Amino acid sequence: MLFKFGSTKPKVLIIDDDASLQRQVQYRFDKRDQFAVYQASDGESGLKLINKVHPDLVILDWMLPGIDGPEILRQLKAASKTAGIPVLMLTGRDKIGDIEDAFALGAVDYLTKPFALQALSKKAHKALSLVK
Repeated sequence: MLFKFGSTKPKVLIIDDDASLQRQVQYRFDKRDQFAVYQASDGESGLKLINKVHPDLVILDWMLPGIDGPEILRQLKAASKTAGIPVLMLTGRDKIGDIEDAFALGAVDYLTKPFALQALSKKAHKALSLVK
């Protein structure tokens, strides 16, 4: 079943330790894309929020305080309750090996910083279309 826009707002969790980035993405997603936005600034609180709100999409940074992005991705994909949540990596790591690793762990898309909000929005909509 595809996510149905218009029924309820898609829940998007942003896990990133950059407060400025979180504010920009929050504003864009809330005002333009009509997403319900949740935020975490470290890996541990991100994992707790995932289990609490069960988001439709996770936007995940690679380098985080505590638990890093790849470990969060591993844990999400290993648990049956969260394995189907699409994860979009949003990170400054732009090496081919990092990108390949993220996809091997189960990321559905990858966007490097700096980025355009419009590009992130487009990738988020694409990832949400994968929600089962």
